[in-house]
Amino acid sequence: MRFRWVWLFVIMLQLVGCQPSYWMLEKDRIGEGNPDLEIYANYLQIHDDVKGYQVFTISEGKKMVVVSLGNSENEKQLEVSDVKFSSKETIVTVKRKPAPTANEKNPYILIGLDKIEGEFIVQDEKGNRFEETDYQQ
Repeated sequence: MRFRWVWLFVIMLQLVGCQPSYWMLEKDRIGEGNPDLEIYANYLQIHDDVKGYQVFTISEGKKMVVVSLGNSENEKQLEVSDVKFSSKETIVTVKRKPAPTANEKNPYILIGLDKIEGEFIVQDEKGNRFEETDYQQ
């Protein structure tokens, strides 16, 4: 009987480990990733009216999503509220919060995703969607 519980626990750990995941990339480490990320972050500070998201492919086919608020919200910062994965869609939900110091003309966040499947949606906690920017990589 004890062996069954151990076996069940091992299977549950494997199933949990199979779920796609996400992570945050600190802005001071942006140069360690795809060089296009740093170029785009600089682009956002020059073109501070750009609001939306842009997806980049980084190492091993993983994705990096850069979400920006535009200069109208330069006193805010973003954090990830939730990420949901399914075969039909990938939904990233971000939350606006006051920034301790407004040191960016165009606040942005770097969100790494193992993969994107189906429709890709970036939204805030109220369900307002961010559009993909027209930036040409």
